Amino acid sequence: YFGNGVKIPFPSDANDKILEGRCFHHGRFIMRLREAAAANPNVTIVETKAVSTIKSTHTGDVLGVQCQTDGKQDFYFGPLTVVADGYASTFRKEYLPIQPVAKSKFWGLELIDAKLPIPGHGHVVLGDFPPILIYQIGEHETRILIDIPDNLPSASVANGGVKGHMRNVVLPSLPECIRPSFEAALEKGGFRSMPNSFLRPVTNRIPGLMFLGDSLNMRHPLTGGGMTVAFNDVVLLRNLLSPEAVPDLSDTKLVLKQLSKFHWQRKSLISVINILAQSLYSILAAGDPNLKVLQRGCFRYFQLGLIDGPIGLLSGIIRSPLVLLRHFYSVAFLTIWLHLTSKPIYLLPLTLFECIIVFLTACRVILPFVFAELQ
Repeated sequence: YFGNGVKIPFPSDANDKILEGRCFHHGRFIMRLREAAAANPNVTIVETKAVSTIKSTHTGDVLGVQCQTDGKQDFYFGPLTVVADGYASTFRKEYLPIQPVAKSKFWGLELIDAKLPIPGHGHVVLGDFPPILIYQIGEHETRILIDIPDNLPSASVANGGVKGHMRNVVLPSLPECIRPSFEAALEKGGFRSMPNSFLRPVTNRIPGLMFLGDSLNMRHPLTGGGMTVAFNDVVLLRNLLSPEAVPDLSDTKLVLKQLSKFHWQRKSLISVINILAQSLYSILAAGDPNLKVLQRGCFRYFQLGLIDGPIGLLSGIIRSPLVLLRHFYSVAFLTIWLHLTSKPIYLLPLTLFECIIVFLTACRVILPFVFAELQ
């Protein structure tokens, strides 16, 4: 944060062992999952492109999918079709009542043999610019993700576009030990980007169809909560749709009942991760002066050593929305106190007014996402 660092370790478990997070090459991980699935005797893997769902003309239930396989029309039928086609889902608009909202993009580069300030740790770089994430994904590879909001002046065409922002704003702001590898990656090019989307989850109500993964629910990737959510959802669904719970997937009423349970049971974890990701990004991106004040308070909160709760929430270890609200408003009140004590006494009336605005800004940051999770 403006050149100052604070280390935020994971909390310890019941045996005083420090817990750990994992970063990895997503593509390699997906291939390993496919290999594990293919090894199962009752799984058949087909490489094809789903182009539309097949619906019953009588009931409207989804019966399967129409595909293109090697340029030829193909059809697959089943009692339950799972849509998991990611953030750019082609089926979402047809079946879900809401669509994702994206106000920024993450631009990614791969750094080779980067020297991190604290090896084996993720890093967040903050300053007078949107947040930057840096984390190692392999023995020699480190990923850096640069948040660029829509219409960011430093990334305008006149200022050299995205590459200009990286060279003029990001490069000077990075720790010196990272700059050589970043500059090399910058010269190499090959930038990749994806929108930072928010999509609140809704209950699966379509007979014969369910959405899963980013096609159902997204939050800002700043906190790295996507895979935590994915693993949690899979474990939960495994239990809710097991042969013991649903002997026959053709029993549409029972499947829909279980999917309704899935929507509400997943909230014990997902709500915390969704709310935290969106509200923390709002503060760390700090798009207005009041958010900048909250950003300073947030960093000071961590400097005071108040980190076990926040990192427990971020990692999905603590699953209580009330704990999240307690820490969030603790940051807000600490921010107000710091702001109040930093101004001269003769400006007290103005400072009190500013403190009220900061508090209202904090409410504006978090409460819309809290209400979204209540639906």
